[in-house]
Amino acid sequence: MRLRVRPRRGAEVLERPDRYISFRDIDCDGNAERFVTALRTAMCAGERDDPFWSYFEAKLEGRNGPKHDALYHIHCHLNHLRELLERWDEAELETMLEALEVECC
Repeated sequence: MRLRVRPRRGAEVLERPDRYISFRDIDCDGNAERFVTALRTAMCAGERDDPFWSYFEAKLEGRNGPKHDALYHIHCHLNHLRELLERWDEAELETMLEALEVECC
C-alpha cells in the first residue's frame, strides 16, 4: 500500500510506503528483548556501575513507574542508551540500537 502525499502547489505528487505496513515482518518486540538481554549481559560484565543504567533497569522491571514493554523504554531513552553504549565502547550493541531505531521506532 502506498500513501499519496498531497504536494504543495506546483510540486509533483510523492509516494511513500505506509509506515505501519513498512514494519510488517519485522520482529520489533523480539529485537527489543534481544537488545535488552544483550545490554544486561554487557552491563553485568566487569565493574560497570552507571546511574542511567540503574534508572533504566528499574524502568524495564516496572520498579520505577509503570511497566511497559522493552521497545517502549528503548524508544523513550534512545539518546541516553546511545551515550551509555558509547561510554562503554559497545559497538555491537550500538549497531543493534541503530537497527531498532530505524526499523521500529
